[in-house]
Amino acid sequence: EALETTVKKEIKSFSDVVKQGCDEKITGKQVKAAVKLAMMDDDRKRTVMVFGLEEASNEVVREKIDDVLSVSCPTEKPAVSDCVRVGSVRAGARRPIKIVFRSIEGAAAVLRSAKKLRETRFSRVFISPDRMREERAERNGIVSKMKENIRSQPQLYHYISNGQVCSREKVQPSPLNVSRSSQPQSITPQ
Repeated sequence: EALETTVKKEIKSFSDVVKQGCDEKITGKQVKAAVKLAMMDDDRKRTVMVFGLEEASNEVVREKIDDVLSVSCPTEKPAVSDCVRVGSVRAGARRPIKIVFRSIEGAAAVLRSAKKLRETRFSRVFISPDRMREERAERNGIVSKMKENIRSQPQLYHYISNGQVCSREKVQPSPLNVSRSSQPQSITPQ
């Protein structure tokens, strides 16, 4: 009974603070929408998308993901909560795989280590954050701009950093007696 009284008292005081601190009237629908949005954001931060893995009719997706994660995170593989192919099956197409990790830190660790796949048998596999439709459209525009820069300026190295297309001189293999750090590396947003 004491616990029930304390909970009621705390809810009432929280309600009073919300009422006093807000000039606008907040409806229950608005609160539910805000909570739902916050939960979706948290779920999205625990989720990554894997593109480019071959697909077979009798595949076990979890085994393929375990294989990729053992290469990208060899020392400490994050705990996977769920993984599933998304999209409709089309002949010759590879559907992406959605991986949900048990923690945000696990997803972040996989994203940080995704570049390790470049020099392995998974060189054509790409891992990216799970993005909302608007974020995907924005990212596609940036990638299109980078691809156009690659076509128009093949002598430069182009990449995306902080949502911008950047370019720099390509680093040429150096002789044994010259260090790579002496090569010019200017970074210019496009």
